[in-house]
Amino acid sequence: MTNVLMCLLGLVLVLVVAIILLVLGLNVRVQQLRNEKYSDADRFKFVSWVISWASPLIFNMRVEASGIEKLEAVETGVIYANHQSNMDIVTLLKAVNKPHGYISKKELDHIFLLSDAMRLIHCEFMDRNDVRQSVKVISSAAKTVKEGHLMVIFPEGTREVNAPMGTFKAGSFKLAQKAKADIIPITIENSHEVAKRWPRKTVIKMHVHDVVKYSEYEALSTNEICEKVETIIKG
Repeated sequence: MTNVLMCLLGLVLVLVVAIILLVLGLNVRVQQLRNEKYSDADRFKFVSWVISWASPLIFNMRVEASGIEKLEAVETGVIYANHQSNMDIVTLLKAVNKPHGYISKKELDHIFLLSDAMRLIHCEFMDRNDVRQSVKVISSAAKTVKEGHLMVIFPEGTREVNAPMGTFKAGSFKLAQKAKADIIPITIENSHEVAKRWPRKTVIKMHVHDVVKYSEYEALSTNEICEKVETIIKG
C-alpha cells in the first residue's frame, strides 16, 4: 500500500512539474513574440495554435463552423457574437483563421500569461463601470480595426449561460461605427454545455451570417444597428 501511495505521489509531482515547465515555456515564447520582428500574423498563429492544441485535450470539445468563407473578403470588420461561456473565445480562435482580438473584461488583464498572450493579438481590456475608460478602449480598438485587424465584441456585455440570449447593448456598436467597419454577425451554440458535459465531448456549432457592409448601416442610429444585428444573430 505504501509503495502504491508513493508511486501515485511521484506521478502527481511529475505532472505538476510538467505543467509548471509548460507554462513557463509558453510564457518565454509569448515574451519573444513581443519583439517587433514578429508580425501580427505570427503572434496570432501561435495563440490560435495553442488553443487548437489544448482545447480538444483539456475541454474535449469540437467546433463545427459554417459560413467561414464569408470572412475572406472582409478587410475592415468587427465580429459581433452572442456570449454563452468562456468557451466562445476558444471557439472563435479555433474556427476563425484571420487574426483578431477581443474586447475583454478588465479582470483578465491581471492573469499571468493570459493577459500578455491576449495583448499579442490586440485585445483590449474594458472596465464597464468606467465610462471614460470604456470610450478610450473603443477608440483604441477602432484604430486597430482601421489598420486591418478584426476585433470581436460580445454585445450582450456579459455571459448568458442559459437560453434565450440576453439583450444586446447598443453602445457596443459604436466600435463598428467609429471604425467604419463591416459587421460580421456570428451565432454560437452549445458552448455553455462544455463545463456541464465534461469529460464527455461537446460539439459547439458556430455560424457566420452574411456580412453587414458599412454602407448598409451608415445612415442608421446605434439603436437601429443594434436591433438589426440582434435580429440576425438570434435568428
